[in-house]
Amino acid sequence: MQPTQSFAPHYPAAHTRTVRQWIEAFWNEGCLQGAIEAGGARLRLDGRDDHGQARSYHIDIAHHGGFDRLRLEGALRSTQPGAAPPDDIDGVVSALVRHLQPAPSALRQFINELRHTALNQAWALAAPAHATLASPYALQEAQLGDGHPYHPCFRSRIGFSVQDNLRYAPEHAQPFALVWLAIAVAASSTHTLDGLDYESFVEAQLGTPEYRRLRGEIEAQGHPPARYRLLPVHPWQWDHALALHFAGWLADGTLLHLGQGGGNWLAQQSIRSLSSLQGDHRHNLKLPLSIANSSADRILSDHHVHNAPIISAWLQGVCAADPFLAQGPRLAILAEPAGITVNASHQRSGAYGLLGAIWRQSPQSVLDAGEQVFPMTALTTQDADGALTIAPWLDRHGVEQWVAALLEAAAPPLLHLMMAHGVLLECHAQNTLLILRDGLPRRIAMRDLPGGLHYLDGATGADQLAALRAAPAYRNALNASGGFLFSGTAEARDYLLEVLFFINLGELAWQLQQHCSYPEALFWRQAAASIAGYQALFPAMAPVHAQFDLLGGQVRIECLAARRLLGWSSQRLRTVASPLSSLHPDATGVPAKLPTQMTTHLPTHLPTQLPTPAPDGDGRL
Repeated sequence: MQPTQSFAPHYPAAHTRTVRQWIEAFWNEGCLQGAIEAGGARLRLDGRDDHGQARSYHIDIAHHGGFDRLRLEGALRSTQPGAAPPDDIDGVVSALVRHLQPAPSALRQFINELRHTALNQAWALAAPAHATLASPYALQEAQLGDGHPYHPCFRSRIGFSVQDNLRYAPEHAQPFALVWLAIAVAASSTHTLDGLDYESFVEAQLGTPEYRRLRGEIEAQGHPPARYRLLPVHPWQWDHALALHFAGWLADGTLLHLGQGGGNWLAQQSIRSLSSLQGDHRHNLKLPLSIANSSADRILSDHHVHNAPIISAWLQGVCAADPFLAQGPRLAILAEPAGITVNASHQRSGAYGLLGAIWRQSPQSVLDAGEQVFPMTALTTQDADGALTIAPWLDRHGVEQWVAALLEAAAPPLLHLMMAHGVLLECHAQNTLLILRDGLPRRIAMRDLPGGLHYLDGATGADQLAALRAAPAYRNALNASGGFLFSGTAEARDYLLEVLFFINLGELAWQLQQHCSYPEALFWRQAAASIAGYQALFPAMAPVHAQFDLLGGQVRIECLAARRLLGWSSQRLRTVASPLSSLHPDATGVPAKLPTQMTTHLPTHLPTQLPTPAPDGDGRL
């Protein structure tokens, strides 16, 4: 079968989703012109083509959801009677964003990402899905994902060819071996937990026979093994970036190519993170890839490699010392104990972040007997028959009970980490793993620690973070990020509500309404009750709860989709109504239903006050 015959039947649906998701995101961020018509059932979009002629389109509205999110359905169509359906991403996007006057190069790049997304989504739909609720976690992680539910460039993968995508994209679940290099000790830096030796750790991960074989390759090339460190590399990165950028090092012996390693790996949903197929307790790996996905590059910044063990030790200490978090434990931290990168004195122009590795604790290693780990991104995926993948669990326990267990597992530990300790983690679905017993959520695990840490001034044990490295200034500009420290409680609250509820759980709330006739409003009612229930466990923290105002009327969330097209160098926020607010007991007169399975253990070190919220500004800088 020719490749074009495989993806072709799925391309119309992939194209439709890509365009619809782009319109939904840009409309919600206030970047498109038009109006809601037909009593709220239809959206009209207005623009102008390359010749200045007016162009208008219609698309149906499925739902006016939480966080003021307009949910669309069906395909885009022209408002002109008898006109063919618009099937040209270039023409539609150009016409509808012309009033924004984007830079021509940025517009070309953005359209290119959308086109790649549609094609890769078609291939994803063509991929045979073998993963089920009973599959090994590595296969679930790879296949039970449907891309970012909000960002329109959810499968862009700029840099991958079609064949690269088929070989290395997670949904195609093709195991592959790593390439191994040896880098001169003088040119490299290792970063580990205190007391952990890098070489001993790598030997334990590889197994002594494989470790000695690779060290023997160094010697066979005429070099003393003691002067080198082993470094794993993604095979695509070797072929498409490293062999070129580090040709000089390969020529002078600073870098040695040792060939293919033993054992197979499987891509996780982030593509650059890999699961070992040699055993559940082998560490996962995070490796750089010189591609862009969801409008962000996927290299591995040096400061993340340096910070990973520091943050791991600090967070594990915070959680272990807090009786509420340690019970269960409610929050499992997937530590990143070791990493390697290029020494700062040997950085090469144009090669920043292309070479390095972080080892991460496997999700299976934190499970108790009888528990199962499951990717939260898979909560909203569908099986071949169009039912939610998790439907058997929902049927077994009932949707209301299952949702209550999910919210109790996910929300309280993250709320507690923020309000009792001033610490926040980027808890979107890709970074958050659900741990269940008999299909019922019990607790969560968090990963990708250096990329998602924020904290407030005065955070618990923050003095231990003095050794953290910040991103280079130009990286902060590219990522519209201001680093680790948040300015005040308002910024922290908005961030947590956005990442946990709008991005992570909001899609599930919508899918449960679609597939289970479970109203989204009821989901948010349960979420508000979960927040109120957690707060009721800690009456001594009432002043802190009042400061964070989690059940307030409004929340500011980031404009994620338009940032890349419009070249913003800082975050832009928009104010939306919180779906949690109307369910506040003070507003409805209905008391919150408190969780029945939580055990109260009040930490002795809780602050009575956190910093006063900073005045609203231009956004998170």
